[in-house]
Amino acid sequence: MKWLVNKMDISSKTLASQLGDFYASVNFESLPEPVVLKARRVLVDFLATMAVGLKIGPLTPILGHYFIRTGGVEESTVLGITKKLPANNAAFCMGAMGHSVELDDGHRFGTCHPAVAVIPASLTVGERHQKSFKEVITAIVKGYDIMLRIARSINPSHLNRGFHTTGTAGAFGSALACAHLLGMDSLDTTYCLSLAGLQSCGLQEMLHDHPSIKPIQAGRAASTGVMAGDLVRLGARSPRTIFEGKHGWLKAMCDHYSEEALIGELGQRWEIMDTYTKLYPTCRHCHPAIDLAIAMRGQLKVDLSKIKAIKVKTYSVALSEVAEKVVPSNFEEALFSMPFSLAIALREGDVGLPHFSPANLRDESLIKLAQKVHISLDQEIDSKYPLHRGAILQIILNNGKSLEKETHLPKGEPELPLTDDELFGKVKRITSPFYQDVFSKGLWQIVVDTNINQVQYAEVIELFKEVINEKETFDRFSSHH
Repeated sequence: MKWLVNKMDISSKTLASQLGDFYASVNFESLPEPVVLKARRVLVDFLATMAVGLKIGPLTPILGHYFIRTGGVEESTVLGITKKLPANNAAFCMGAMGHSVELDDGHRFGTCHPAVAVIPASLTVGERHQKSFKEVITAIVKGYDIMLRIARSINPSHLNRGFHTTGTAGAFGSALACAHLLGMDSLDTTYCLSLAGLQSCGLQEMLHDHPSIKPIQAGRAASTGVMAGDLVRLGARSPRTIFEGKHGWLKAMCDHYSEEALIGELGQRWEIMDTYTKLYPTCRHCHPAIDLAIAMRGQLKVDLSKIKAIKVKTYSVALSEVAEKVVPSNFEEALFSMPFSLAIALREGDVGLPHFSPANLRDESLIKLAQKVHISLDQEIDSKYPLHRGAILQIILNNGKSLEKETHLPKGEPELPLTDDELFGKVKRITSPFYQDVFSKGLWQIVVDTNINQVQYAEVIELFKEVINEKETFDRFSSHH
């Protein structure tokens, strides 16, 4: 929509008011069964990913130390440690931990990661108010929907301006989740969304220097919704014209937006159904080429030293975000390096967290292979983004022979979804280096398999307590300086 700044009658239904009216009317019984099933699966994926972030996330001990030292009212559990924190701080910690190892879910049309903004707020506020598992699931569905509608509406313009959509749109998602759990009516839901919008933030610049700071923007988004909900509950009010007003959020955040994407098909198009699941701990823009490298590895039948060049053709966003760093100097840079990820994929037949070890980052054979990767723009592939996130991979050998393969989408997209066996395989694979198998099995049993009327979030808290050395984690947080 192009910008037309008119005087607005506040008594008319603004975009925020329309959204507030709709979402306040949504309850668990109104959710389609496939939506509920998907919500349970994004939750188990987040919990497994967050559990890994707790162990190895670069920012985790810093945030843990900060928030434990800050203290406050003991309201909500940070999974993995004994000490409770104020709900907004607990949400901040879990959102950041969940975003710290690049394994959290995403949405290609919104170019963002919903779980890390929405789920921590849902869990912490749900625990504080002793809400049922069904209510937490409903909050997650609502939060995903508003966050991803906003993200879809404003992108790619928003991204091209340099904003990090997880941080900006994520604030609305966490706020709506909290509004549901706090039992807000349509007007207070509108205020809650607006107050979150006033606080929303996040910039892409973190990708270009010290990318390990990126998770702080997910944590802030999760925390913002909790604060917005609490302030509205205490009587705070915020502009209902937050989206389309003269100095509104949409005008500030993008050059143009789609009103249809934002408010079209409410109750019919549930955005959670369009999210993807990651198999590899790298930026999603690496995944199409990684899939191709793993598929082509078995066809090479030669020593990798016989490779002369590895050529990737892909879309422009991938070039700007994951093509620049060829030889990463640390773990966090490796997560955003397509060349190094492809070197690992060709050598190992997989890309997992253990592959980004300090030894591998110094491995001369991997470095030489990564330096053979050349990434360029393909105009046709770029023209189809984000409907497609494609890549063409060509491997040229020293003897002149070459192999070439193309994909339009990486595995895990809604068009190429993971089966339950594959999703459980991911949960087990990423957690097994740090936890006993009882953790992955227990997590799946509670969150996915148990009758939804019988699930209690307290069971998840207890499972974390059973398998995690909480003293070790607490000491890691407390002693950091």
